Amino acid sequence: MRYVLPTALLLLRIGLPVSAQIGPPRPRAAGRGFSLGVGLHNAQSRWMPYDFDVARNRIYLEGSYAFTDGVEAFGRAGVSDWVINDLESFRPGMTRDVSSDGYPAFLSGGLRGKAWQRGRWSIGGSIEAAWYSGLKRYVRWNYDVYQELFFDSTVEITAAVPVGFDLGRGVLYGGPLVHFGYNRVDVRTHEFGPDWDVEDRIDALTIRDKAGCGGFLGWRSPIGENGWHVQFEGAGLRGGFGGALGFYRSW
Repeated sequence: MRYVLPTALLLLRIGLPVSAQIGPPRPRAAGRGFSLGVGLHNAQSRWMPYDFDVARNRIYLEGSYAFTDGVEAFGRAGVSDWVINDLESFRPGMTRDVSSDGYPAFLSGGLRGKAWQRGRWSIGGSIEAAWYSGLKRYVRWNYDVYQELFFDSTVEITAAVPVGFDLGRGVLYGGPLVHFGYNRVDVRTHEFGPDWDVEDRIDALTIRDKAGCGGFLGWRSPIGENGWHVQFEGAGLRGGFGGALGFYRSW
């Protein structure tokens, strides 16, 4: 246990701004109970088939309600930045990094639970759907050309199959995950011609992740005897890596 906190801080430090924080194959609360906590999550991955490098850093509150000892619903609300590296929106070979202005709001919700357990081993499932605020950015390419980029609200879905092993008071877990993401961008290009006449055009970009596959590994453990827990997790997805740290209390 003495390595838990240093490892979590290391994950958050090197995790590049992938996917949701997933957790072990069991609810956070007992049947008809609930939990409340906070979390930090940063990640980066390559969204295919259009080869966009997308990064996020999330800070959020999370609450959950357990319908039974094996199934619970959860929701998250917080703020998240949004970065697309090397966006090509003007001419082939010309790229710019585009990011949100600060940390816009996001909301998400999902289900998680335990499907099977034998001895110390358990298998479950988790799915989360997230909605992120849209944004508007300006890009000036040179003295004569600038663009307005109108990003729709981003939608992400992450599904995973965690496998857990009880180790002492905590649980070590990991497994495969799959990630879907979608955003559409309206691109309005304004270019001044030789006679200072303005030439405008409107294009569109689609930014999506079509079933990006990866894996995750984490640890969850109680802190003291008052229902507090700590959970940290690392995940790898196509072209990236992420880390997450969370604290919560269950009743």
